[in-house]
Amino acid sequence: MVPPVVDPQFGARLRELRQRRGLSLRDLGRSAISNRTTVWEIETGRAAPTMELARRLDDALGACGRLTALVVDESALLNPDDRDRLAAVRRDPRRVDRTAVDSLAAVLTGQRRLEDAVGSAAVLVPVHAQMVAVEALADQARGRVRNSVLDVGAQWAQFAGWLSANTGQLTDARSWYLTALGWATETGDANMIATALNMRGHLAWLTAAPGPLIGLSAAAARQPASPGVLALAAQQEARGHALLGEADDVDRLLDRAVELSDTAAHHPDNEPPWIYFHSPDYLRLQRGLAYRLLGRHDEAIALLTAGLAAIPPEGRRSEWAATYMAELALTLLAMGDRSGAAGAAAEVTDIARATGSTRLVQVAARLRLRLADAG
Repeated sequence: MVPPVVDPQFGARLRELRQRRGLSLRDLGRSAISNRTTVWEIETGRAAPTMELARRLDDALGACGRLTALVVDESALLNPDDRDRLAAVRRDPRRVDRTAVDSLAAVLTGQRRLEDAVGSAAVLVPVHAQMVAVEALADQARGRVRNSVLDVGAQWAQFAGWLSANTGQLTDARSWYLTALGWATETGDANMIATALNMRGHLAWLTAAPGPLIGLSAAAARQPASPGVLALAAQQEARGHALLGEADDVDRLLDRAVELSDTAAHHPDNEPPWIYFHSPDYLRLQRGLAYRLLGRHDEAIALLTAGLAAIPPEGRRSEWAATYMAELALTLLAMGDRSGAAGAAAEVTDIARATGSTRLVQVAARLRLRLADAG
């Protein structure tokens, strides 16, 4: 059974509702057919509720579904036929067929969208649990359906790698990316091969290692992949050169990324599903980040501000958007705008709390220190 995705705000909302009703932990545990320890662990984020327990807590508190709404079961992403099909495949991986693979792809699409809304931490455990089934399918699949299984499996592995990297579990991320690379190599999927190489480069970005960042991004760019995938490789390689202060290479690669992105926009059906987030505004944010590293602060502020303003309302409070808010805060601070930097930093802090992102909490703490040092 795959655990549900639980909004990181569940524990705080539960505590607020319990205290508003004047109930002790023991009282609520008894009313919800649970116990004091379980309620305490959920409130403090040490444990996550099942969908059934969320419903019982809702009923006990008269919360009118407010708690249940913060829990998304994988089954909610599927129709009944898909649910039955995946349940059967989990029981016996040898029963996998093309329709089961399509159901698995549908779950992945839903998990990606959920991660955009609630952050990586909330989705990590369910996805890791799902990977047990995916790996079993990959081991058992044979014949004509094998390539389809490995295609979707590589996408799951790449997503698991991203979630692991975003939550600071870099060793796990590296392992998942190698899995994705292996499966994609078997099927000859140039888009996933390039993506896995590029994501290995992203790990180098997280550890500020420009050598492998540039090398792996360039390796991704050499693959016969789609324009959108190659655009992502080019912009990431540009960031590596920005770390080294190599402005000409930065501009050359970012301009190349824009050209590739324009080509991708004219042929969207040729792009793989995992780069749904890619857009001209995303590249604008990337250029702003690179220019901050180069010390071109005026240009960076304009680009980051415009890129953030273009994010749809539902994405503005996302974990990935907060990354660029932090970049904007640093750039504003470098230009002496402490008030503007403090405002952007406060927004990063709010999103860190809402998503439960350990990485963002650390980013927000560093921003507060920089602001304090600036007086």
